[in-house]
Amino acid sequence: MNKIDFQKFLTINVLLALVLLFLIILTRASHELTSFNLPDASLAIFIAAGILLKQRKFLFLFVALIVSIDAYIININNMTHINFETSYMGHIFTYILTWELGRKFLSGNKALKAKLFLPVAFLAILVSYIISFSSHYFLSGWISSPNFYGSLSFLANNFNSFFLPNAVYFGILYTIFKIINKIPKFSAHFITSN
Repeated sequence: MNKIDFQKFLTINVLLALVLLFLIILTRASHELTSFNLPDASLAIFIAAGILLKQRKFLFLFVALIVSIDAYIININNMTHINFETSYMGHIFTYILTWELGRKFLSGNKALKAKLFLPVAFLAILVSYIISFSSHYFLSGWISSPNFYGSLSFLANNFNSFFLPNAVYFGILYTIFKIINKIPKFSAHFITSN
C-alpha cells in the first residue's frame, strides 16, 4: 500500500470510528442528551467496529467512551448506589467479546453471509446478555442472597428488553452491510478489506 492509499485508508477509518462513536453517544446516553429514547446500540456498534476497524487501538477508544458515558450518567443523576465493581467488569467484557467475534468471524466479506452473520450475532447477543446480567445479579450487591434460581428468574424477566432491541440493531447492521456492498466505491474498503 503506497503512502496516498495508506492516508486514505487511515482517513476513512478515523471517519468511520467517529460515526460509530457518535452513534454510541446518541443511543447510550439518549436518556440524557435528547428528548427521545433510543435503545442502546453499543453491542451492534462494537461488532460493526470489530468487523470494519479491526485494530485494537479503536477497541480501547470505544471501551473508554462506554466507561466515560456510564460514569457521566451515574454522576449527573447522583446514582451513588451504582459503582464500577466486578459486576461492571463483566459488562465491559461483553463488548470486548463482541468486538472480537466480529473481528475474528465476520471480517471481510463474511459479514455479508446471512448463514454466518446471523448465528454470530445471535451468539453475541445471548452470551453478552448472560454474562452482563448474571454478573450484575451475582456481583453487584444489589440482590441480597443471590442464588441460581433467582438468577434464572432475573434473566427471564429482562430477556425481551435486551434481546429485541439488539436483534433489531443487528438486523439493521446486516442490511447496511448488504447495501454498502452494492456500492463499489465503499465495498472495497468496508466489507472486502482484510
